[in-house]
Amino acid sequence: MLEKDMENLIAEYPEDFFPGRGFELKGRQKSFIGVGRFDLLFEDRFKTNVLMELKAVAAKYDDATQLARYRDELRFQCPGHILMWLVAPKVPGTVREFLDEIGIQYSEIHEAEFLHVAERHGVTLHKEAPPVHQPPNPKERRRMSGSASSSRGTVLRTARSREFIKPTIHQLWKIQGSMVLRDQLAGKLGEQVWVKEKLDAAGITENDERLRRIGNQVDFFSADYTKGLHGLQDEFVQDEVEGKKAYRPR
Repeated sequence: MLEKDMENLIAEYPEDFFPGRGFELKGRQKSFIGVGRFDLLFEDRFKTNVLMELKAVAAKYDDATQLARYRDELRFQCPGHILMWLVAPKVPGTVREFLDEIGIQYSEIHEAEFLHVAERHGVTLHKEAPPVHQPPNPKERRRMSGSASSSRGTVLRTARSREFIKPTIHQLWKIQGSMVLRDQLAGKLGEQVWVKEKLDAAGITENDERLRRIGNQVDFFSADYTKGLHGLQDEFVQDEVEGKKAYRPR
């Protein structure tokens, strides 16, 4: 996921990612003397300035310490309430603890949620090309040439996947009497003929890429649940098992 795409989507659709916060965009790539450049500047419904730093990879301790320095300098330059906010696909436990201690907000937003928001609003994301000095290997080249849409487009339709996932949760719950795991749902979805046909038609032949596409559909379902869409919270209970989402009927 490119940070540019993350920035564009959050800037344009903040309510999709931070519902109820009332974020209003005030600036992008804003510089402060002696501090550095921030990705996004919002004002929330309480008129608090929210300076957001985006990372396309897992957050590191160095990112947290950098934000702490930024916050201290900004408090000196700009009296008033300033909230620092770190967004990354993963914030490890040690980094979380440090951020909690120093009062910096953070959110884990996975690539699947960005893809879901992009699809919902008809936004085309940028293709993340391999480095110039390291051309793709023959296997990767075949995958890329097999389909121009295989890198970022959505081949599988989320509405159809959702309508398959819902009864599958009920069925598996009846059979096993325990929470239905994210990977179980992905496995069942991957067995469907229409899913295989869609991926084949798009030229997506590499197994890892097929699994990623299928797994994304379950992650889209999870994102819809979190946002209270499609009545999913009325029908299911969501929990976490071994770090992954799991469901049961209400």
